[in-house]
Amino acid sequence: MHDTIPIAEVMLEDVVTASPDATATEAATLVCDEGVSSVVVVRDGEPVGIVTEGDFVAHLCDRTDLGGLELREIMSTPLTTIEATASIVDAVERCRTTDIEHLPVVSGDDDATELVGIVTTIELSYYVPQLVRRATDTREQPPRQRVRTDTLYERDDWTFEYHGADETTVSVGDIARFSKTISDAEVEAFAEVTGDTNRVHLDAAYAAETRFGERIVHGVLATGLISAALARLPGLTIYLSQESSFRAPLSIGADATAVCEIVEDLGHAKYRIETTVTDGDGTVVLDGSAVVLVDDLPPMAVREDDATPAQ
Repeated sequence: MHDTIPIAEVMLEDVVTASPDATATEAATLVCDEGVSSVVVVRDGEPVGIVTEGDFVAHLCDRTDLGGLELREIMSTPLTTIEATASIVDAVERCRTTDIEHLPVVSGDDDATELVGIVTTIELSYYVPQLVRRATDTREQPPRQRVRTDTLYERDDWTFEYHGADETTVSVGDIARFSKTISDAEVEAFAEVTGDTNRVHLDAAYAAETRFGERIVHGVLATGLISAALARLPGLTIYLSQESSFRAPLSIGADATAVCEIVEDLGHAKYRIETTVTDGDGTVVLDGSAVVLVDDLPPMAVREDDATPAQ
């Protein structure tokens, strides 16, 4: 639910700053003494640039007189910033689209901007570990295949598909999708089975007063859709680990789709998989990564034609 968390709640408020006429040596000393990875350059209280550890390294390769240069000559500008009221998701997207790792946080308007904090990809990765994941591969996908492997039955209101070159084995690039609507009855049943009776999931009046404004699906219940998608991969898929970051709430009654893409062959029938769950509007509810073991199906595995029908 990170789109509801303002960046002001996770930013570092003690920002190390220097003036444009400070020297590179003075800035490097600040980085060392303060144990930070950047210095924000401020003129008359307004941030105008930034110098990072990476900048020092890059300039050292090109200059022999770096130490005496003023920061105005080596700082990165124009400065990319973000409003304190923006969300964590906004900050992640800003870092991704601008390819930066240090994002000063500001308040005010175009006429007067005040530096109030800074956030880096390190802080963001605590909430959104997938910040550093590779961009989605846009190559042409293999043909769709409807694959049943280790599922006992299917229901008419579930949909699934599989993109892969071979319906009997998995390989890097294969994608499995599973979609269903999570109903009010299922949320209540999940609460009963697990004991997670948090009122934000069950009490409409209570939930209306929270930041979500309505009842929402349990995060772990949404994660379960990933397991459902993995079950549609060829072979007997065994979960070894799952890392998930919750990015937005999932409304009760919403259509939800889990997407699992195999991104790395780890050897010995183990694979790393990128996992995503979206709602009916395409909003990413959660994303993460999983490691699975894919065994051969048992000899007595039920064929699709003999699968037990839904009850």
